[in-house]
Amino acid sequence: MKKFILLNSPIYEEGSNKNEEYLPPLGLGYIATYLGKEKIEAKIIDCVKERKSKEETIKSINNSSFNYISTNIFTPNYEIVKEIVESLTRECEIFIGGQVVKSIFQDILKWNVKNRLNIIIGEGELIIPQLVLGKCEQEPEIIENNKFVYRVNKDSKYFPKDVSKIYLNRDYLKKEVIINHYSEKEVSIITSRGCPYDCAFCGGASSLNKDSNSRIRSKESIIEEIKEIVSRYPDVKSIRILDDLFLRNNKSIDTVKEIFSNFTKLSWRGMAHIDVLKKVFTKIEDLKKSGCKELFIGIESGSNKIREKIRKLGTIEDILKISQKILEVGIDLKGYFIYGFPEETEEDFKKTLELAKKIKEISLKTSGQFRTSVFQFRPYHGTQLYNEIIKIRGSISKCKINNSLNSNKEEEGRTQFNLTSGNYSKVSDEKLEEYILKTQKLTKE
Repeated sequence: MKKFILLNSPIYEEGSNKNEEYLPPLGLGYIATYLGKEKIEAKIIDCVKERKSKEETIKSINNSSFNYISTNIFTPNYEIVKEIVESLTRECEIFIGGQVVKSIFQDILKWNVKNRLNIIIGEGELIIPQLVLGKCEQEPEIIENNKFVYRVNKDSKYFPKDVSKIYLNRDYLKKEVIINHYSEKEVSIITSRGCPYDCAFCGGASSLNKDSNSRIRSKESIIEEIKEIVSRYPDVKSIRILDDLFLRNNKSIDTVKEIFSNFTKLSWRGMAHIDVLKKVFTKIEDLKKSGCKELFIGIESGSNKIREKIRKLGTIEDILKISQKILEVGIDLKGYFIYGFPEETEEDFKKTLELAKKIKEISLKTSGQFRTSVFQFRPYHGTQLYNEIIKIRGSISKCKINNSLNSNKEEEGRTQFNLTSGNYSKVSDEKLEEYILKTQKLTKE
Protein backbone atom coordinates (compact mmCIF):
# COMPACT_ATOMS: atom_id res chain seq x y z
CA MET A 1 0.00 0.00 0.00
CA LYS A 2 1.17 3.50 -0.82
CA LYS A 3 1.96 5.47 2.33
CA PHE A 4 2.15 9.26 2.43
CA ILE A 5 3.49 11.59 5.16
CA LEU A 6 2.32 15.21 5.12
CA LEU A 7 4.71 17.37 7.09
CA ASN A 8 3.64 20.63 8.70
CA SER A 9 7.22 21.83 8.60
CA PRO A 10 9.05 23.14 11.69
CA ILE A 11 9.46 26.89 12.04
CA TYR A 12 12.63 26.85 14.09
CA GLU A 13 15.89 24.86 14.21
CA GLU A 14 15.44 23.71 17.79
CA GLY A 15 12.36 22.22 19.44
CA SER A 16 10.32 24.22 21.93
CA ASN A 17 8.47 23.44 25.12
CA LYS A 18 6.52 26.67 25.10
CA ASN A 19 2.76 26.71 24.81
CA GLU A 20 2.39 28.58 21.57
CA GLU A 21 -0.59 30.04 19.78
CA TYR A 22 -1.52 27.46 17.21
CA LEU A 23 -3.51 27.17 13.99
CA PRO A 24 -4.15 23.67 12.61
CA PRO A 25 -2.77 22.86 9.11
CA LEU A 26 -6.13 22.68 7.33
CA GLY A 27 -4.42 22.82 3.92
CA LEU A 28 -2.60 19.56 4.65
CA GLY A 29 -5.87 18.14 5.95
CA TYR A 30 -7.48 18.72 2.55
CA ILE A 31 -4.60 16.98 0.77
CA ALA A 32 -4.77 14.04 3.20
CA THR A 33 -8.52 13.79 2.57
CA TYR A 34 -8.07 13.43 -1.18
CA LEU A 35 -5.21 10.98 -0.78
CA GLY A 36 -7.46 8.89 1.46
CA LYS A 37 -10.24 8.94 -1.12
CA GLU A 38 -7.80 7.19 -3.48
CA LYS A 39 -6.99 4.53 -0.85
CA ILE A 40 -3.57 6.05 -0.17
CA GLU A 41 -2.60 5.89 3.51
CA ALA A 42 -1.95 9.45 4.70
CA LYS A 43 -0.61 10.78 7.99
CA ILE A 44 0.04 14.38 9.08
CA ILE A 45 3.13 15.01 11.21
CA ASP A 46 2.54 18.40 12.78
CA CYS A 47 6.01 19.71 13.69
CA VAL A 48 4.56 23.05 14.85
CA LYS A 49 2.02 21.57 17.23
CA GLU A 50 4.47 18.92 18.46
CA ARG A 51 7.30 21.51 18.56
CA LYS A 52 9.70 19.21 16.72
CA SER A 53 13.19 20.41 15.90
CA LYS A 54 14.79 20.09 12.49
CA GLU A 55 16.87 17.11 13.57
CA GLU A 56 13.90 15.34 15.18
CA THR A 57 11.92 15.82 11.98
CA ILE A 58 14.69 14.37 9.80
CA LYS A 59 15.09 11.37 12.13
CA SER A 60 11.35 10.61 12.27
CA ILE A 61 11.05 10.64 8.47
CA ASN A 62 14.17 8.54 7.84
CA ASN A 63 12.94 5.97 10.36
CA SER A 64 9.43 5.81 8.90
CA SER A 65 8.02 3.27 6.46
CA PHE A 66 6.34 5.86 4.27
CA ASN A 67 7.34 6.10 0.60
CA TYR A 68 5.91 9.53 -0.17
CA ILE A 69 6.77 12.69 1.77
CA SER A 70 5.14 16.10 1.37
CA THR A 71 6.12 19.29 3.17
CA ASN A 72 4.92 22.86 3.09
CA ILE A 73 7.42 25.70 2.98
CA PHE A 74 7.34 29.36 4.06
CA THR A 75 9.82 32.21 3.71
CA PRO A 76 10.86 32.05 7.41
CA ASN A 77 11.71 28.33 7.31
CA TYR A 78 13.15 28.06 3.79
CA GLU A 79 16.60 27.00 4.99
CA ILE A 80 15.16 24.51 7.50
CA VAL A 81 12.99 22.77 4.90
CA LYS A 82 15.89 22.71 2.44
CA GLU A 83 18.10 20.96 5.02
CA ILE A 84 15.35 18.48 5.88
CA VAL A 85 14.76 17.52 2.24
CA GLU A 86 18.48 17.31 1.43
CA SER A 87 19.12 15.18 4.55
CA LEU A 88 16.60 12.43 3.74
CA THR A 89 18.45 9.14 3.34
CA ARG A 90 15.48 6.85 2.75
CA GLU A 91 14.19 6.19 -0.75
CA CYS A 92 10.97 8.12 -1.21
CA GLU A 93 9.20 10.55 -3.52
CA ILE A 94 9.03 14.13 -2.24
CA PHE A 95 6.41 16.85 -2.75
CA ILE A 96 6.94 20.55 -1.91
CA GLY A 97 4.06 23.00 -1.72
CA GLY A 98 2.92 26.25 -0.16
CA GLN A 99 1.95 29.74 -1.22
CA VAL A 100 5.56 30.92 -1.50
CA VAL A 101 6.59 28.14 -3.93
CA LYS A 102 5.56 30.15 -7.01
CA SER A 103 8.27 32.70 -6.08
CA ILE A 104 11.05 30.28 -5.13
CA PHE A 105 10.66 27.20 -7.35
CA GLN A 106 13.76 28.17 -9.37
CA ASP A 107 15.79 28.04 -6.13
CA ILE A 108 14.26 24.68 -5.15
CA LEU A 109 15.38 23.29 -8.52
CA LYS A 110 18.97 23.83 -7.34
CA TRP A 111 18.58 21.71 -4.17
CA ASN A 112 20.77 18.64 -3.83
CA VAL A 113 18.12 15.92 -3.74
CA LYS A 114 18.61 12.28 -4.77
CA ASN A 115 14.92 11.33 -4.69
CA ARG A 116 12.29 12.46 -7.18
CA LEU A 117 11.08 15.92 -6.15
CA ASN A 118 7.67 17.25 -7.27
CA ILE A 119 7.30 21.01 -6.87
CA ILE A 120 3.62 22.03 -6.75
CA ILE A 121 2.80 25.65 -7.60
CA GLY A 122 -0.76 26.25 -6.45
CA GLU A 123 -3.34 24.11 -4.66
CA GLY A 124 -2.38 20.47 -4.38
CA GLU A 125 -5.29 18.38 -3.12
CA LEU A 126 -6.50 17.27 -6.58
CA ILE A 127 -3.20 16.84 -8.43
CA ILE A 128 -1.06 15.14 -5.76
CA PRO A 129 -3.13 11.91 -5.50
CA GLN A 130 -3.06 11.57 -9.29
CA LEU A 131 0.73 11.98 -9.34
CA VAL A 132 1.07 9.28 -6.66
CA LEU A 133 -1.14 6.92 -8.67
CA GLY A 134 0.70 7.69 -11.92
CA LYS A 135 -2.54 8.95 -13.48
CA CYS A 136 -1.79 12.68 -13.74
CA GLU A 137 -2.92 14.04 -17.10
CA GLN A 138 -0.97 17.30 -16.79
CA GLU A 139 2.57 17.55 -18.09
CA PRO A 140 5.17 19.17 -15.84
CA GLU A 141 6.08 22.75 -16.66
CA ILE A 142 9.77 22.09 -16.00
CA ILE A 143 11.83 18.90 -15.74
CA GLU A 144 15.40 19.18 -14.43
CA ASN A 145 17.12 15.92 -13.57
CA ASN A 146 14.83 14.33 -10.98
CA LYS A 147 12.83 17.50 -10.23
CA PHE A 148 9.41 18.19 -11.74
CA VAL A 149 7.44 21.47 -11.56
CA TYR A 150 3.62 21.38 -11.82
CA ARG A 151 1.60 24.59 -11.95
CA VAL A 152 -2.01 24.34 -10.76
CA ASN A 153 -3.60 27.58 -11.95
CA LYS A 154 -7.16 28.34 -12.99
CA ASP A 155 -6.50 26.76 -16.41
CA SER A 156 -5.42 23.45 -14.87
CA LYS A 157 -7.67 20.40 -14.77
CA TYR A 158 -6.68 20.03 -11.10
CA PHE A 159 -7.59 23.54 -9.98
CA PRO A 160 -10.47 23.47 -7.43
CA LYS A 161 -12.81 25.86 -9.23
CA ASP A 162 -15.73 25.23 -6.88
CA VAL A 163 -14.34 25.20 -3.35
CA SER A 164 -17.82 24.37 -2.01
CA LYS A 165 -17.25 20.84 -3.26
CA ILE A 166 -13.85 20.43 -1.58
CA TYR A 167 -14.40 18.24 1.49
CA LEU A 168 -12.25 18.04 4.63
CA ASN A 169 -12.06 14.73 6.52
CA ARG A 170 -11.30 15.92 10.04
CA ASP A 171 -10.09 12.46 11.08
CA TYR A 172 -6.69 13.54 9.76
CA LEU A 173 -6.54 16.53 12.13
CA LYS A 174 -5.83 14.79 15.40
CA LYS A 175 -5.35 17.90 17.54
CA GLU A 176 -7.53 20.50 15.88
CA VAL A 177 -9.56 21.52 18.95
CA ILE A 178 -7.70 24.34 20.66
CA ILE A 179 -8.35 26.46 23.75
CA ASN A 180 -8.72 30.01 22.48
CA HIS A 181 -8.08 33.40 24.01
CA TYR A 182 -11.34 33.11 25.96
CA SER A 183 -10.48 29.68 27.42
CA GLU A 184 -13.13 28.17 25.13
CA LYS A 185 -12.80 25.11 22.91
CA GLU A 186 -12.49 26.24 19.30
CA VAL A 187 -12.29 24.66 15.84
CA SER A 188 -11.12 26.37 12.66
CA ILE A 189 -12.61 26.36 9.17
CA ILE A 190 -11.85 27.91 5.78
CA THR A 191 -14.75 29.48 3.85
CA SER A 192 -12.88 31.04 0.91
CA ARG A 193 -9.57 31.06 -0.92
CA GLY A 194 -7.66 34.12 -2.03
CA CYS A 195 -7.69 37.81 -1.08
CA PRO A 196 -8.86 40.75 -3.24
CA TYR A 197 -6.37 43.20 -1.69
CA ASP A 198 -2.81 43.87 -2.80
CA CYS A 199 -0.67 44.74 0.23
CA ALA A 200 3.00 45.16 -0.70
CA PHE A 201 4.29 42.96 2.16
CA CYS A 202 1.86 40.03 1.87
CA GLY A 203 2.38 36.73 0.01
CA GLY A 204 -1.39 36.52 -0.50
CA ALA A 205 -1.49 39.82 -2.43
CA SER A 206 -3.79 39.71 -5.46
CA SER A 207 -1.00 40.79 -7.86
CA LEU A 208 1.01 37.69 -6.87
CA ASN A 209 -1.92 35.37 -7.40
CA LYS A 210 -3.44 36.45 -10.71
CA ASP A 211 -3.44 32.89 -11.98
CA SER A 212 -5.70 31.62 -9.16
CA ASN A 213 -8.82 33.70 -8.66
CA SER A 214 -10.55 34.21 -5.31
CA ARG A 215 -13.32 31.69 -4.59
CA ILE A 216 -16.01 31.68 -1.91
CA ARG A 217 -17.82 28.63 -0.59
CA SER A 218 -21.61 28.46 -0.58
CA LYS A 219 -23.31 29.10 2.74
CA GLU A 220 -24.90 25.64 2.47
CA SER A 221 -21.49 23.92 2.40
CA ILE A 222 -20.28 26.02 5.36
CA ILE A 223 -23.39 25.18 7.39
CA GLU A 224 -22.87 21.47 6.72
CA GLU A 225 -19.26 21.66 7.86
CA ILE A 226 -20.18 23.44 11.11
CA LYS A 227 -22.92 20.86 11.72
CA GLU A 228 -20.29 18.13 11.40
CA ILE A 229 -18.00 19.97 13.83
CA VAL A 230 -20.77 20.37 16.42
CA SER A 231 -21.66 16.69 16.07
CA ARG A 232 -18.03 15.62 16.38
CA TYR A 233 -17.16 18.04 19.21
CA PRO A 234 -20.32 18.87 21.21
CA ASP A 235 -18.38 21.00 23.72
CA VAL A 236 -16.92 23.36 21.11
CA LYS A 237 -18.03 26.94 21.76
CA SER A 238 -16.29 28.91 19.03
CA ILE A 239 -15.52 28.76 15.30
CA ARG A 240 -12.42 30.50 14.00
CA ILE A 241 -12.52 31.37 10.32
CA LEU A 242 -9.02 31.18 8.86
CA ASP A 243 -9.68 32.87 5.52
CA ASP A 244 -7.12 35.46 4.40
CA LEU A 245 -10.12 37.76 4.49
CA PHE A 246 -13.51 36.56 5.73
CA LEU A 247 -15.64 39.69 5.56
CA ARG A 248 -15.19 40.81 1.94
CA ASN A 249 -18.26 42.91 1.17
CA ASN A 250 -21.83 43.79 2.13
CA LYS A 251 -23.04 40.35 1.07
CA SER A 252 -20.57 38.69 3.47
CA ILE A 253 -22.35 40.14 6.49
CA ASP A 254 -25.75 38.93 5.28
CA THR A 255 -24.27 35.49 4.62
CA VAL A 256 -22.63 35.17 8.03
CA LYS A 257 -25.95 36.08 9.69
CA GLU A 258 -27.67 33.30 7.76
CA ILE A 259 -24.95 30.77 8.59
CA PHE A 260 -24.76 31.37 12.33
CA SER A 261 -28.52 31.72 12.79
CA ASN A 262 -28.34 27.91 12.67
CA PHE A 263 -25.84 27.82 15.57
CA THR A 264 -27.05 30.19 18.25
CA LYS A 265 -24.84 28.61 20.91
CA LEU A 266 -21.66 29.24 18.93
CA SER A 267 -19.58 32.38 18.67
CA TRP A 268 -17.14 33.08 15.85
CA ARG A 269 -13.94 35.00 15.13
CA GLY A 270 -12.48 36.05 11.78
CA MET A 271 -10.43 38.50 9.72
CA ALA A 272 -11.87 41.75 8.40
CA HIS A 273 -10.49 44.72 6.48
CA ILE A 274 -10.95 48.38 7.32
CA ASP A 275 -11.81 49.16 3.69
CA VAL A 276 -14.67 46.62 3.77
CA LEU A 277 -15.97 47.67 7.19
CA LYS A 278 -16.01 51.29 6.02
CA LYS A 279 -18.43 50.31 3.24
CA VAL A 280 -20.71 48.33 5.58
CA PHE A 281 -20.41 50.61 8.62
CA THR A 282 -24.15 50.56 9.37
CA LYS A 283 -24.14 46.75 9.45
CA ILE A 284 -21.40 46.26 12.03
CA GLU A 285 -24.01 45.76 14.75
CA ASP A 286 -25.39 42.85 12.72
CA LEU A 287 -22.06 41.07 13.20
CA LYS A 288 -22.60 41.13 16.94
CA LYS A 289 -26.09 39.69 16.49
CA SER A 290 -24.64 36.87 14.37
CA GLY A 291 -22.44 35.72 17.24
CA CYS A 292 -19.21 37.53 16.33
CA LYS A 293 -17.02 37.64 19.41
CA GLU A 294 -13.81 39.06 17.97
CA LEU A 295 -12.61 40.60 14.73
CA PHE A 296 -9.00 40.48 13.56
CA ILE A 297 -7.91 43.57 11.63
CA GLY A 298 -4.55 44.18 9.96
CA ILE A 299 -3.88 47.79 11.00
CA GLU A 300 -0.09 47.47 10.46
CA SER A 301 0.90 51.15 10.75
CA GLY A 302 -0.33 54.46 12.10
CA SER A 303 1.80 56.41 9.63
CA ASN A 304 0.06 57.52 6.44
CA LYS A 305 3.45 57.56 4.70
CA ILE A 306 4.08 53.91 5.54
CA ARG A 307 0.49 52.87 4.84
CA GLU A 308 0.83 54.30 1.34
CA LYS A 309 4.14 52.52 0.84
CA ILE A 310 2.71 49.13 1.82
CA ARG A 311 -0.51 49.76 -0.17
CA LYS A 312 -2.74 49.46 2.90
CA LEU A 313 -6.19 50.92 2.19
CA GLY A 314 -8.09 52.89 4.83
CA THR A 315 -7.14 56.13 6.59
CA ILE A 316 -6.24 56.64 10.26
CA GLU A 317 -9.62 58.33 10.69
CA ASP A 318 -11.34 55.28 9.19
CA ILE A 319 -9.48 52.98 11.60
CA LEU A 320 -10.47 54.99 14.67
CA LYS A 321 -14.10 55.41 13.61
CA ILE A 322 -14.56 51.74 12.75
CA SER A 323 -12.67 50.51 15.83
CA GLN A 324 -14.95 52.59 18.03
CA LYS A 325 -18.05 51.17 16.36
CA ILE A 326 -16.81 47.58 16.71
CA LEU A 327 -15.98 48.04 20.38
CA GLU A 328 -19.20 49.95 21.14
CA VAL A 329 -21.42 47.13 19.86
CA GLY A 330 -19.55 44.72 22.11
CA ILE A 331 -17.27 42.96 19.64
CA ASP A 332 -13.67 42.50 20.73
CA LEU A 333 -10.94 43.71 18.40
CA LYS A 334 -7.49 42.25 17.81
CA GLY A 335 -5.27 44.67 15.93
CA TYR A 336 -2.22 43.44 14.03
CA PHE A 337 0.73 45.85 13.91
CA ILE A 338 4.07 45.67 12.12
CA TYR A 339 7.22 47.66 12.88
CA GLY A 340 10.37 47.85 10.80
CA PHE A 341 9.21 48.48 7.24
CA PRO A 342 11.83 49.83 4.81
CA GLU A 343 12.30 53.62 5.18
CA GLU A 344 10.33 53.60 8.45
CA THR A 345 11.55 56.16 10.99
CA GLU A 346 11.05 56.53 14.73
CA GLU A 347 8.49 59.21 13.96
CA ASP A 348 6.51 56.58 12.01
CA PHE A 349 6.90 54.22 14.99
CA LYS A 350 5.48 56.88 17.31
CA LYS A 351 2.42 57.32 15.08
CA THR A 352 1.74 53.56 15.14
CA LEU A 353 2.06 53.39 18.93
CA GLU A 354 -0.14 56.48 19.27
CA LEU A 355 -2.85 54.88 17.11
CA ALA A 356 -2.76 51.67 19.14
CA LYS A 357 -3.03 53.68 22.37
CA LYS A 358 -6.05 55.62 21.04
CA ILE A 359 -7.88 52.38 20.22
CA LYS A 360 -6.99 51.06 23.66
CA GLU A 361 -8.44 54.22 25.25
CA ILE A 362 -11.66 53.75 23.28
CA SER A 363 -11.93 50.16 24.51
CA LEU A 364 -11.71 51.27 28.15
CA LYS A 365 -14.98 53.18 27.67
CA THR A 366 -16.83 50.44 25.77
CA SER A 367 -17.94 46.85 26.35
CA GLY A 368 -15.56 45.53 23.67
CA GLN A 369 -11.98 44.59 24.51
CA PHE A 370 -8.89 45.51 22.49
CA ARG A 371 -5.67 43.55 22.22
CA THR A 372 -2.62 43.76 20.01
CA SER A 373 -0.51 41.31 18.06
CA VAL A 374 2.78 42.88 17.07
CA PHE A 375 5.43 41.73 14.59
CA GLN A 376 8.77 42.78 13.26
CA PHE A 377 8.60 43.18 9.50
CA ARG A 378 9.94 40.18 7.57
CA PRO A 379 10.26 40.26 3.77
CA TYR A 380 8.35 37.42 2.06
CA HIS A 381 9.57 36.01 -1.25
CA GLY A 382 7.97 37.55 -4.32
CA THR A 383 6.33 40.51 -2.60
CA GLN A 384 6.91 44.09 -3.73
CA LEU A 385 8.89 44.94 -0.59
CA TYR A 386 11.03 41.79 -0.86
CA ASN A 387 11.97 42.65 -4.44
CA GLU A 388 12.75 46.26 -3.47
CA ILE A 389 15.08 45.10 -0.69
CA ILE A 390 16.85 42.61 -2.98
CA LYS A 391 17.36 45.35 -5.57
CA ILE A 392 18.92 47.68 -3.00
CA ARG A 393 20.78 45.25 -0.71
CA GLY A 394 21.29 42.23 -2.93
CA SER A 395 20.17 39.70 -0.30
CA ILE A 396 17.89 39.01 2.66
CA SER A 397 19.29 37.85 5.99
CA LYS A 398 18.53 34.26 7.05
CA CYS A 399 15.45 34.12 9.26
CA LYS A 400 16.12 33.39 12.95
CA ILE A 401 14.48 33.71 16.34
CA ASN A 402 14.73 37.15 17.94
CA ASN A 403 16.10 36.11 21.31
CA SER A 404 15.77 39.62 22.72
CA LEU A 405 12.01 39.55 22.30
CA ASN A 406 11.71 35.94 23.38
CA SER A 407 13.53 36.59 26.63
CA ASN A 408 10.96 39.21 27.56
CA LYS A 409 8.12 38.00 29.77
CA GLU A 410 5.63 40.15 27.85
CA GLU A 411 6.35 38.05 24.76
CA GLU A 412 6.30 34.62 26.38
CA GLY A 413 4.69 31.98 24.20
CA ARG A 414 5.24 33.80 20.89
CA THR A 415 8.51 32.27 19.63
CA GLN A 416 6.98 31.27 16.32
CA PHE A 417 6.15 34.93 15.67
CA ASN A 418 9.30 36.53 17.09
CA LEU A 419 11.39 35.82 14.02
CA THR A 420 13.69 38.26 12.30
CA SER A 421 15.45 38.35 8.96
CA GLY A 422 17.02 41.75 9.53
CA ASN A 423 16.05 45.31 10.40
CA TYR A 424 15.17 47.27 7.25
CA SER A 425 13.95 50.45 8.96
CA LYS A 426 15.94 53.59 9.72
CA VAL A 427 15.73 52.85 13.44
CA SER A 428 18.12 50.85 15.65
CA ASP A 429 17.37 47.26 16.67
CA GLU A 430 16.97 48.41 20.27
CA LYS A 431 14.37 51.06 19.38
CA LEU A 432 12.54 48.61 17.11
CA GLU A 433 12.20 46.09 19.93
CA GLU A 434 11.19 48.84 22.35
CA TYR A 435 8.20 49.86 20.23
CA ILE A 436 7.16 46.25 19.58
CA LEU A 437 7.10 45.58 23.32
CA LYS A 438 5.31 48.84 24.15
CA THR A 439 2.56 48.05 21.66
CA GLN A 440 2.27 44.43 22.74
CA LYS A 441 2.05 45.51 26.37
CA LEU A 442 -1.15 47.47 25.65
CA THR A 443 -3.03 44.17 25.69
CA LYS A 444 -2.44 43.78 29.42
CA GLU A 445 -2.92 47.41 30.47
